[in-house]
Amino acid sequence: MALFSFRTRNPERDRQTDARRFQNLKQAIRDALAETERERDGFRRRYDDASVDAAFSFENIENEGATERTLAQVDNLTQALTRFSQRIDLLEKQTLFMREIDEAITRFENANGIGQMDPKSD
Repeated sequence: MALFSFRTRNPERDRQTDARRFQNLKQAIRDALAETERERDGFRRRYDDASVDAAFSFENIENEGATERTLAQVDNLTQALTRFSQRIDLLEKQTLFMREIDEAITRFENANGIGQMDPKSD
């Protein structure tokens, strides 16, 4: 006669719980990645616009001479280009880091038999 009765969870239920947890984690990483890429793309557009403005300012200096206003504008554009470039570089590093995390999660899932959750099993 058994004095104690222990119930265990169904292994399939555990697999589904694990798969859901990792899918949520991967979705959060992918959402952050998409946000980072949008920001990077916006800074690239601003960088390109500032580069065009700087080229016109330099052309203006060559054609009309250096005025205080033009030199100030070139200085502002140079500083903006530097800031944009630094921000783009950091966003590129963040993008790479998040992609590495996403790949590490997938490797962990594969190595531990978690795999993809079957959408019909919800």
